[in-house]
Amino acid sequence: MNYSQLVYFSTLAHIEHYTKAAELLGISQPSLSHAISNLEQELGIYLFEKQGRNVRLTRYGKVYLTYVDAALDELEKGNKQMNRFSDIEAGTIRIGCISSASPSVSVIISKYMEKHSAVNFVFEQSTTKKLLEGLSGEAYDMVFCHKLKDYDAVDFVPMVERDIVIKVYRGHPLEVYDSISLSQLGDYPVITYNRQGGARPYIDRMFITAGVKPNICCQVSEDIAAASLILQKAGAAVVVDHSIFNIYDFKTIYIKDADFKVPMNLATMKNSFLAGAAQDFKRFIIANKNLL
Repeated sequence: MNYSQLVYFSTLAHIEHYTKAAELLGISQPSLSHAISNLEQELGIYLFEKQGRNVRLTRYGKVYLTYVDAALDELEKGNKQMNRFSDIEAGTIRIGCISSASPSVSVIISKYMEKHSAVNFVFEQSTTKKLLEGLSGEAYDMVFCHKLKDYDAVDFVPMVERDIVIKVYRGHPLEVYDSISLSQLGDYPVITYNRQGGARPYIDRMFITAGVKPNICCQVSEDIAAASLILQKAGAAVVVDHSIFNIYDFKTIYIKDADFKVPMNLATMKNSFLAGAAQDFKRFIIANKNLL
């Protein structure tokens, strides 16, 4: 049996007249008769019996109709849901981002919603590793994160590059400097990201290039934790320069050794279908990455 046969059966069952049902379905009466006959043969049971010029359901046909109508109703619901997925003016977009990107991602979402108010967003924050695991597991449509190895199935599109800098509390001995070489960190306790964060490989490579072994005292998963430790005077933080630090009265010290930057990427699965709204939002992000 196929979908058309079920629709033909349901229509005829409710109208109880071959000619009228065929007209409503937009097919010939012989075609309808042939489809019903094939369905009955496949089921091995008669679904209709003649009643004058009309037909009526057999008691078996009445039972079958309850299942067919329920199935067609569920399929219709499914079709409507698929239409919502394909509609760029509706649907839900699932976004993940590293915490430091949250302010700029919030801006680009709000700008998009100015012209697409019917679109809903699910917006979550986590570490780069957890975001990429979630993306691979279809928990997100797209994520804003750093790039990690071992994710060949992910398409990373560079969005913006940010400097690696040193943030210190007021009163720290290094506060007097606007820029220093990494060797000037000396034995000062250093706060930086753990290896779950995508920025850590860039920072490790920076220290290796400079021939400096930092005195890492604290490793964090996100910038808020780093800011809290700076406030508690736990050490100098070697971090990516994000606007999230601007709410605190920290001194920013730039690094002389080289121009070290960390790219933030828009990540999506290479071979995964994006629904209409998500596809449109991705195009919007790429066209307006200056907002990030």
